[in-house]
Amino acid sequence: MPHTKTTLPHFFIIGDNKIIELPHIMEFYRLKHDRVLLLGDRTTFVCGGDRIARYFKQQRKKTIKRIVTNSDEKNVDRIVKVITQTKPDIVVGIGGGKVLDVAKLAAGKKRKKFISIPTTLSNDGIASPVAVIKNKQRIPISHITQAPFGVIVDLHIVRKAPIRHIRAGVGDLISNLSAVFDARLAYKKRRETVNETALALAESGALGLLHTKQKHMKNKNLLTRLAQGLIKSGCAMCIIGSSRPASGSEHKISHSLDHLFSPRKTLHGEQVGIAALFTMALQKNEHLDRVINLYHKIRFPHTVRYLSITEKQFIEVVRRAHKFRPHRYTILEDKEITPDAIRQTMHTVGLI
Repeated sequence: MPHTKTTLPHFFIIGDNKIIELPHIMEFYRLKHDRVLLLGDRTTFVCGGDRIARYFKQQRKKTIKRIVTNSDEKNVDRIVKVITQTKPDIVVGIGGGKVLDVAKLAAGKKRKKFISIPTTLSNDGIASPVAVIKNKQRIPISHITQAPFGVIVDLHIVRKAPIRHIRAGVGDLISNLSAVFDARLAYKKRRETVNETALALAESGALGLLHTKQKHMKNKNLLTRLAQGLIKSGCAMCIIGSSRPASGSEHKISHSLDHLFSPRKTLHGEQVGIAALFTMALQKNEHLDRVINLYHKIRFPHTVRYLSITEKQFIEVVRRAHKFRPHRYTILEDKEITPDAIRQTMHTVGLI
């Protein structure tokens, strides 16, 4: 993926019942919002989108509401057309990955400011310049666009998300430890240049999560650390204009898994979180033991069985993973990985 310059979000707000402050936030940042395009799905409008619409109505602002049904090119094109026709001052997305990715890319295409309000903390797309959109062949494609102008994480809302989705966010954030190792390895082998500031930012969010003593997934402290970490991860991508600080060998394995065994019922964060156990073992990553302890504490899935594949199939997934994003040098390219070596590493970290 080519690097593209992108700006950092202007603000991040995390706390309980923060969506009620949205009109005041817009006033504070002098954001024109006489006409607001509010995007969500049927569930997220119930969770908070309808309340946001009421807040704007009380201020006599025009609110245009549209449903996002999927994160694909058809929905992006439809929302771009809505923006062209309605000419909103700003785009607000409230929802999970599919809503935010469509809103982010459509707003970027029309150069409209976008505010991200996640209803779950399942991945770092809440603050990143990356939008993952399925093409006509249903293959997810990563697009670099403008980052959100601001991010509001209302803990009262995200706390209502399924625990499984919050765990997936943990897996997505923890996978940064594998990705950062790979980026530094590529620099050491003179395959790539790196921005150490971006890598340190992506890494710090994951390390902050390792230090938490909480094990209940809806604990305020844990949710706050997770939100902060995912936002740092998104900002790291903004700095260099690519997903490199948060995507390495573990994401290659996840892409290979999607390619070989699709459609899948597992979440992206679950896949990269499990794959990170394997890649961190290959890397002899200094943080591996603490990651294993965290996974046990929060009951994060950690076996290939959870991925609905066999040991033999996982070996095939790993052996083909280097074909994805071949321009990124990782531990998979650095080592000669035989089926026996893969099997042994799987045993080492309890994947089988």
